[in-house]
Amino acid sequence: MQEENRQTLRWLMLGVVGVVALVGAGVTWQALHRPSAPVSGMQAWASLGGPIQLTSARGDFRLAEVSMGEAAPPDATPVVALYFGYTQCPDVCPMTLAALRQVLTELPASAAARVVPVLVSLDPERDTPARLATYAGHFGPRFIGVTGSDTELAEIARRYGVSHRRVDAPDSALGYTLDHGAALYLVSAQGRIYDRIPFTPGAAGIRAGLTRVLSETAP
Repeated sequence: MQEENRQTLRWLMLGVVGVVALVGAGVTWQALHRPSAPVSGMQAWASLGGPIQLTSARGDFRLAEVSMGEAAPPDATPVVALYFGYTQCPDVCPMTLAALRQVLTELPASAAARVVPVLVSLDPERDTPARLATYAGHFGPRFIGVTGSDTELAEIARRYGVSHRRVDAPDSALGYTLDHGAALYLVSAQGRIYDRIPFTPGAAGIRAGLTRVLSETAP
């Protein structure tokens, strides 16, 4: 377990310093395969989204049963910050999750408590629930890591418009990597997509999108 933790921390550190990798082929592929449907304001993608039931280190995870933080108003509704990635990701995954963590620290406590950060791993071969719990925990105690079978993940990714593919890397110790869409989804507990925030370095895009969605879904 200690070796696994050390490996996870190494990848987190590489992710923080790996901004230059964003101009590589993986991000180019993501941009070419990014869903083209526009999202403006609170206009949800009627044909995308829906329920999610996967596995976490705490057992079964259901999107419909997410829990907000203690500081959330009693009549508030959760906003799930849903990100699809994997723990071995060297750049966009740790950068996006770190940016989300930063935004949550800047929000008022009652607003931040409404946000439920969830990482859906598209790499079930390596990302066990225990590994996901360790990785997600580096970003904050309320970050949740979930995964499932290849079939389950493919079906959910299709419904959310997330493109991904496995890329063999025989010259790397990892053996393979994943190219995947880098957007952050803001969704309801029922899986209604409020907004899809494309990846950009820094926290500005997440801050703007999350602030607006929280405001427009406030009690």
